[in-house]
Amino acid sequence: MKTIIALLAFAFGLFICPDQARAEFRSAKDMQKECRVAFAVLQGTAERTIANALLTGECIGYVQGATDAAQALAENVSWYKVCVPDNISTQELIQKFIVFVDANPKYTLASTAIEMMLAQSFPCRK
Repeated sequence: MKTIIALLAFAFGLFICPDQARAEFRSAKDMQKECRVAFAVLQGTAERTIANALLTGECIGYVQGATDAAQALAENVSWYKVCVPDNISTQELIQKFIVFVDANPKYTLASTAIEMMLAQSFPCRK
């Protein structure tokens, strides 16, 4: 179900909002702002407006998509290992991303910030 939601959010962003769908050029701070809105919407502390729904969809799609990509990368290379538990919610991932960006301003690209957050938060334990 999470994967379907992520794919729908990604497709929506790609075809409806093509300028915003260029995730590789998004700053970590810009994505963090959107994810703050998403987190508030998911917690029920922000209005459920169309604008907030779009930001929430973009954040959820980005975070879940990046997490899925990180897990695929970790399975295929020896230098990047991340073991995200199956039972972690997207809301928890969003919260961790928000905190990570504040604590690590040196990671200025959203893609780098999320990959580093995942590696730091979910190292493989063997």
